[in-house]
Amino acid sequence: MTLGIVTYKTDAMSTIYVKWPRVLTATTEKRFQIYLHDERRYYGSLQASETLGRVVIRADRDTVEVATQAIIELKRIKDTFWNRLDGSLDFGFNFTQQNAKTDLSLHSETRYLIDRNRLGLTLDGSFTGQDSVSDITRGTARLMYIRELKGLWFVGFAASAEQNSQLSLDIRGSIGGGPGRFFIANSRMELGSLVGIGYSRERFSGEEARKTLPLALITDFQFFDWSGLSTDLSSRLSIEPVLNDQGRWRISFTVNLKQEILSQLYLRIGVTEEYDSKPPSVDANKNDFRITTSLGWTY
Repeated sequence: MTLGIVTYKTDAMSTIYVKWPRVLTATTEKRFQIYLHDERRYYGSLQASETLGRVVIRADRDTVEVATQAIIELKRIKDTFWNRLDGSLDFGFNFTQQNAKTDLSLHSETRYLIDRNRLGLTLDGSFTGQDSVSDITRGTARLMYIRELKGLWFVGFAASAEQNSQLSLDIRGSIGGGPGRFFIANSRMELGSLVGIGYSRERFSGEEARKTLPLALITDFQFFDWSGLSTDLSSRLSIEPVLNDQGRWRISFTVNLKQEILSQLYLRIGVTEEYDSKPPSVDANKNDFRITTSLGWTY
């Protein structure tokens, strides 16, 4: 159960979706990571209570009875590595005959969960080609690890590689990490921030490779709505003052809207703005704004 929706898979009726506020109690022998509204977290299974509107949590070292609606999220802890993976993949294509313009985009998200550990891999790529104009290519690969701590606190680490010909960026490799906290975590919304320090090595077109020390403030927001077909709105704001390059700031803002159109099939609209206040290359653009639409599948 996540974002207010219980997903229940059956052989006879395929997958059933139930709104969690309609659930009075539940029983399952499967193992879950169980989040409560008061920031408590348990690892175990559920047993129906004799009192309607309540449920018994059978945790590893404790058994507690709580109001059913006190549970804001259930994350299944599956038995094998492959079963613990979930994510999405989408592809966009556009062609204009008049100027032979071609736009391609690819976006992939893969997540892995086990107990207090979250691992996520995001891949983004795009290509724009047009007659008499230089091709524009962009690519990003980001691997993020989060270790959940007591309450809503966590510590996160990330490694990424980026390329963007629109910004004259040939390559940038980065690693970093720091502490963070979830400020909102309920059945429909999640808001969390992380502050950390990193190390980057980058090379712009016509320039020598250089090292930077960015201080990163990253904020993620997600909103989910269920009205027959799901709507998922997520955003990320990253602000990075570069400590060893006075006056230089890097800002990245992304918004993704996913609208389910059939079971596991969705339409994605993405908006991205990237800004570098003082790129090393004098000929480089300071910002790159783009809108993408694509069709995708969740797994």
